[in-house]
Amino acid sequence: MKKPFFKILIFVLGLSVVFCGPALAAKKYKIKLGHTAAPTHHYQDICLEFAKIVAQKTDGNVEISVFPANQLGKQLESVEGCMYGTHDMVLTSDTVLSNWVPDMGILNLPFLFNDMWEVRKVLDGPVGDKLAKQMEPLGAVVIGWWDNGMRHITNSKRPIKTPEDLDGLKIRVPEGEVFVDTFKALNAGPTVISFGELYSALQLGTVDGQENPPAHILTQKFYEVQKYVSRTGHIHLSSPLVMNKALLDSMPTEYQKAILDTAREMGPIHTQMVEDLEKQQWIDVAKNGMEVIDVEKKPFQDKVQPVIEKYKKKLNAEIITEIIDTLKK
Repeated sequence: MKKPFFKILIFVLGLSVVFCGPALAAKKYKIKLGHTAAPTHHYQDICLEFAKIVAQKTDGNVEISVFPANQLGKQLESVEGCMYGTHDMVLTSDTVLSNWVPDMGILNLPFLFNDMWEVRKVLDGPVGDKLAKQMEPLGAVVIGWWDNGMRHITNSKRPIKTPEDLDGLKIRVPEGEVFVDTFKALNAGPTVISFGELYSALQLGTVDGQENPPAHILTQKFYEVQKYVSRTGHIHLSSPLVMNKALLDSMPTEYQKAILDTAREMGPIHTQMVEDLEKQQWIDVAKNGMEVIDVEKKPFQDKVQPVIEKYKKKLNAEIITEIIDTLKK
């Protein structure tokens, strides 16, 4: 009498595997990824490439849609959303993250890095891991360190060749204390304005200038309201890709691995992309009527030394020392 029941039970369990197993394995995840740059900016290109590769690795079961130009909210709101779970993923900046994790501001210390590859060397090693780890208790995960490039100063008033040329100029800076202190040390008037409102602020004369890589000068058409650009390379702004931790943890292990591995792999690819693009971008900046000025960096470096000394005391001195030691190797 038991055998027929046993066979029926096996048959029913078999059906459950047939109908439930694949359904569970095929669960799809739709993720929204936001960033602040224009649709023509390299942020959009790298995000779309990231989404494509993740989709390939997960057989289309992780679908990442990309939203440029702050469509999902300004950076501060989006990062906070990633912490609380109202946003899935955002490509942001280290200086924005420094509002919650002050040590992120170490990466913005003036003239700490000579070029993007020095930044890459630091962030792809233990320092990058230590900084990323500080985000996790807040409910978000830094899944990759992407690039934005070295920053350069533009303005509508006069050529900036020496630090003294910055005296009294109102310069827009992003949300980050290091930026404010740096431009105060250069005797400028740093003014915090969100990136989405920057063009209007330049057009209306709320500020005289701003500082960004050439990609933003072109894609945001700052050349329409700015006359001069000085290639100072004073600060590097990295672009951490941040994801809600609960969302990542809820996904199957193989999907988590696909996202994490791809985000990390995109780092050096993005840096190379930015470097290659900038060669033509500087030509285009000049073609659009801006006067491009190469400066002697040492006078600027000397002027901002007090900023570096201040943050050695204020932030994690061990991480600062580790970065300097890493760059010596």
